[in-house]
Amino acid sequence: MNHHQLNISYSYIVNFYLKRILQVFSSREAVFEWAKAIGRQNGILIVTIRSDKANGIRGRKDKLILGCERGGRYKSESKKSVTCSHKENCPFTLRCVPLSVGEGWKISVRCGTHNHELLDTVTGHSYLGRLNEEERKFVNDMTKYKLAPRFILNALKVRNETNVTIPSQIYKARSTYRSSLRGPYTEMQHLLKLIQQENYVHWTRRRENSDILRDIFWTHPDCIKLLNTFHFVLICDSTYKTNRYRLPLLEIVGVTSTSLTFSVGFAYLEKERQDNFIWAFEKVRMLFKSESLISKVIVTDRDLAMMNAISVVFPTSIHLLCRFHIEKNVGARCKQYVKKDRQEEVMDLWKKIVYSTSVEEYDHHLQQFEILCADIILFVDYVKDSWLTPYKERFVNVWTNRVMHLGNTTSNRVESAHWRLKNMLQTSFGDLCKSWDAVNMMLKNQICIIQSSFQKTIKDVEHGYNSQFFQNLHHCVSRKCMKLIDNQLERVKIVGTNKTECGCSIRTTHGLPCACELAKLQINGNAIPLDSIHDFWKQLSIAHELEDEESLSDYDFSEELEAMKAYMKTHDIISQRIFKAKVREVVFPHTTSILAPPEKVRTKGASKKKKEFDTPRDPSYWEYVDASQESAKARQPSQSSQRSARQQSQSSQHSFKTQFPTYIRPYIEDIVDVVADGNCGFRAIAALLG
Repeated sequence: MNHHQLNISYSYIVNFYLKRILQVFSSREAVFEWAKAIGRQNGILIVTIRSDKANGIRGRKDKLILGCERGGRYKSESKKSVTCSHKENCPFTLRCVPLSVGEGWKISVRCGTHNHELLDTVTGHSYLGRLNEEERKFVNDMTKYKLAPRFILNALKVRNETNVTIPSQIYKARSTYRSSLRGPYTEMQHLLKLIQQENYVHWTRRRENSDILRDIFWTHPDCIKLLNTFHFVLICDSTYKTNRYRLPLLEIVGVTSTSLTFSVGFAYLEKERQDNFIWAFEKVRMLFKSESLISKVIVTDRDLAMMNAISVVFPTSIHLLCRFHIEKNVGARCKQYVKKDRQEEVMDLWKKIVYSTSVEEYDHHLQQFEILCADIILFVDYVKDSWLTPYKERFVNVWTNRVMHLGNTTSNRVESAHWRLKNMLQTSFGDLCKSWDAVNMMLKNQICIIQSSFQKTIKDVEHGYNSQFFQNLHHCVSRKCMKLIDNQLERVKIVGTNKTECGCSIRTTHGLPCACELAKLQINGNAIPLDSIHDFWKQLSIAHELEDEESLSDYDFSEELEAMKAYMKTHDIISQRIFKAKVREVVFPHTTSILAPPEKVRTKGASKKKKEFDTPRDPSYWEYVDASQESAKARQPSQSSQRSARQQSQSSQHSFKTQFPTYIRPYIEDIVDVVADGNCGFRAIAALLG
């Protein structure tokens, strides 16, 4: 735009304001909005330069001075930092004052010219992109419910087509909102304040001789009711990448009568050691209303520290191991030791061992397995020493069918719970407050779904179960229960009343009538009696009373209060102050002196760029093996290169073998020449361990 075009624009704007100079506006706000709108139409941004209100003090009058946003000069005290400014001392000024007679406001033009080019577009301008109160509230609400900034920005532009807000302003608004929530509190004070507001049950413990957090456990009141209602099975597992401190998260879940998973509790632990697990499981044990309700079955992976802790805290509970992970680990070793054409046959026989229904059948399949793998001693030893000999009672059917595990022989439920939580978290760089917020939202959704499933069972009856045979069960047991019974009815056609062929495993594992029982009822023309169904399947509510007269009398604090008063009277002022601070931390958790753990710093490797979504877990051992098998298949070498590599390997093995005494050489099964890259010691150990 040349100087002549600038003069035309200036003249047009001056004339525009001069034409409207006699217009009367209803209020100060109306004047300002009109001036902004007219300026925006002509590529000018109008801002408030000075404002005053009459408040009875001498010299104070109502007035509003408006001007161009490029008016004035930028004053910078810093000489080293690189700064910039769009201020050019523009002289354009408007004066707005109330009418001397009557109500309303008028405008007068002090200076109607500009000393700069007009804007071609206002898109991306920080001033016009500012959020108003309504938009700010909308951004805060969407931030609270985990909506990504890009979606918030799109929603704002749909709500208002003239919106010119940019992404950086959304990020700044979100940060301001989060800071306003915490206020003057530290992270741990804010966390405990949130926990107290939602009536969560929680425990914390510090590091020795320090105020730094070591472990923290929390659970929702409704989760405690669910635990005491559906207390038969617990499933436990740890997950990672949920917080910036890289604390492992121990999650414990249970299962309802409608076959839905509910969370029992969450524990952030300093380390995955036996002491930490014992502390967390002791808190879980305290959630049971009575000793008779303690879970009979607990399912975990083969985490030795967790297994030892469970044996200490829950000595009477039966501990099962995840069958899925065992099968995957055996399959990974099978791919390493067994030739490809035999792998399927070996794994089929392994499954027969796991699903054996009698000790005789188990021994028979194990013997077949040993014969089939007689030439693969390392694989047989791994299977027997790592799994069958020490743990067969914890995952083989013949032993697991003797306990009521309700069909939970894997840790898949808690793995799914990890996935749902990480979907809520969205990132692993959040603090403990953000983790708690994600858990809180997940639990509210979870409890709502569980209550809905109860209501569907109570109100509706599926058409497939409308027969007289199921009439005693209508509205009294869950749909999952009826489905399991229906599956047994299909078996009636095969096993009839033969108890040996039936096996009756569902009676012990689920507490439901088996196929031979149902066959006898059909022969006699009787409906399924409600008494033949275990009480677990009849629980269709979480309204479990956790208090009674006896428990209330047990928790009378009169004696403790008197002892506290006596302590305060008999100790000096310093001791009283310390004691009072400890009591306040219990009664008012937001006054705690606990500090969040320090962020762990990676000391090895190059710094990596943080990803927005990095909560997925690292691959398991068997997944690494599968990936290596696939990559090896993709880069399959030619026959000639294979032959030359084999000859080279044999020659290198022969040279290594000659370095050993002659009486040792016959016992050497294999020689692996690891890469000499400075990590050969680690590579040698890894090769020996497979």
